[in-house]
Amino acid sequence: MLAYLTYMAERLEHMRRLLKPTGSIFLHCDPAASHYLKIVMDGIFGPSNFRNEIIWSYRRWPSKARKFQTMHDTLLFYVKSADNRHTWNWPMEPKAAGTPKYKRWNVVDPKTGKLTTREDRSVAAAETNMRDVWNISWLQSQSKERLGYPTQKPRALVDRIVRACSNEGDVVLDPFCGCGTTIDAARRLKRRWIGIDISAFAIDLIRDRRLEDRSLPVRGIPSDMASARKLASERPFDFESWAVTRLTGFAPNTRQRGDGGVDGRGTLAVKPNDFPSRLALAQVKGGKFSVSQFRDFLHVMDRDRAAVGYFVTLEPVKSPAARQQAAMMKTIGIQATRYPRMQLWPISDYFEDRLPPIPPMCDPMTGKPMAQRNLI
Repeated sequence: MLAYLTYMAERLEHMRRLLKPTGSIFLHCDPAASHYLKIVMDGIFGPSNFRNEIIWSYRRWPSKARKFQTMHDTLLFYVKSADNRHTWNWPMEPKAAGTPKYKRWNVVDPKTGKLTTREDRSVAAAETNMRDVWNISWLQSQSKERLGYPTQKPRALVDRIVRACSNEGDVVLDPFCGCGTTIDAARRLKRRWIGIDISAFAIDLIRDRRLEDRSLPVRGIPSDMASARKLASERPFDFESWAVTRLTGFAPNTRQRGDGGVDGRGTLAVKPNDFPSRLALAQVKGGKFSVSQFRDFLHVMDRDRAAVGYFVTLEPVKSPAARQQAAMMKTIGIQATRYPRMQLWPISDYFEDRLPPIPPMCDPMTGKPMAQRNLI
């Protein structure tokens, strides 16, 4: 927990530095960490800049734990300045059932000394200021907006925050943007936006599926061979994750060490005609190619009974022995098409739009068959 809080404190300090005097920040956390993070945020933003602990209440499939069911998350709401300079558009909610339609109060009649009820008919609103307990449905598996991302939030939750604390044309920053719910809400509400995430897979998900706009500018991931070489040299694990997600249907391996040479996995959408498995594996090497490493990956493919494998390198593989061994893996048949079981693919081909033939794949988030887009 101490390491996590240190990690969060460093990032929250940067967020405070970037925040405008009229800005607000919302930190989403589960009940197991909210009280620790409240102390951290008090230390960074100041207790006087705390505005709300918002309870996001929902219903979902209950657990069998011997306790009251945990059916809420927490949002900590802070501002940059304690003098109420922050942007605030009053969010409203319907009044409770039974609330009088008009404002009423009792006064003493000076002549009779009796109580008289007076009524102000100019106050006839059906709404009142919103509470800090929000009942917003959890994203169910059948929800139309669900992308399968494990931490995806409902758009209604983020939409409420963006409406309350920003105006059209303001900048909304989500430094842990995941599958882009905040970005989507900001764009729909005509705000400018910036999204940051450590995962190239998440960035692809936002650009290709959430916003469906591949022309959006993206910084921090390779756009040419020079930047790919730089990433491979300086941050090899990030390069591996990025390279794996260039292959349709693949997701990075969650283990960065002791993975047996596997950097990415995928599932074929259709079982091969002549092979019992739908497993697809990938290994990425950003350094100098090694025939022994390639052979090790072939052994892993045989061990795990993978239907297809992709050995991804920074530069083209020129080794005749490696190409011969890849050819010896032969092919598999899927419906009327045959695919090589083992393929050597350099990232240099990616920047020249030469992408390897990949069988129909399942979406690694939802498990559903996905459209083909990188066949040659």
